[in-house]
Amino acid sequence: MRTRIFTFVTTSVAATALVAAAGPVTGAQAATAAESGVRAAWPAVSAYHGVTSEQQTERFTALRDQGYRPITFAVDNASSPRYGAVWVKDSGPAWAMIQGMSSSGYQKRFDEYLAKGYRPTTVSASGSGGDAVFAAIFEKVPGKFFAKHNIGTAQFTAASADAARRGYILTSVNVYGTASDPRYVAVWSQSSQPWSVTAGKTSAEHQAEFDARTKRGEKTALVSVGPGGTYTAVWVKDSGPTWYEYTGMSASGYQKRFDELKAKGFFPARLDVEEGSYTAIWAKG
Repeated sequence: MRTRIFTFVTTSVAATALVAAAGPVTGAQAATAAESGVRAAWPAVSAYHGVTSEQQTERFTALRDQGYRPITFAVDNASSPRYGAVWVKDSGPAWAMIQGMSSSGYQKRFDEYLAKGYRPTTVSASGSGGDAVFAAIFEKVPGKFFAKHNIGTAQFTAASADAARRGYILTSVNVYGTASDPRYVAVWSQSSQPWSVTAGKTSAEHQAEFDARTKRGEKTALVSVGPGGTYTAVWVKDSGPTWYEYTGMSASGYQKRFDELKAKGFFPARLDVEEGSYTAIWAKG
């Protein structure tokens, strides 16, 4: 397994958007917020999914050179990793994009970049035990945070409850491992924003949570699909613009939603995939 590290300080410049698709539609279960009916200008966004390590490297080089920065990054299929990401053309702090890490490799890179003033803003993992593979985005941004990986559901739930009491919010979460032994990699950042988390919900349970919470004015800030098709989500008060969440998508189902929502001025701000099942949250461009 080769670890690839990509670091770049972005600047603003002009562009296009692309998406790679693969696989048949298998009937996606979807949860969606109300549509605004107003089409916004499509932002400078580039997205792809289901690409190999080599293809990911090629896309990194091309997009970096065009002035893009990654905002979400996901890895699936540890035995032959497949990557998905969304990039925007925007200025911002220095960042590093790293793929192909083992659990210990992630810890090593975490320590290395922490010493340079970086923090993980997106972490994804797939597989179990010593075969697990990690991918991450680190950014050089200020503020207190803490992170954990290779923890079970009980440890994750306890850490989240403690974080909320101490004024931290969950800003990245991904579930990997197996259906019988799910493992979590997560980052909590200091914030006064009220939030809550649900972990290990079935598709039907997550849909029920979505229906009940959106009626109370909440939305999903993060959603991770875990082994066996379970869902872990972060919920916050919805005071922003229209948004969409879709879960249970195949690769081509994700592509279809991407195309539909692109036409309405939305882009996937959060992407996750596990065992070929995609979930994403779309924001207004």
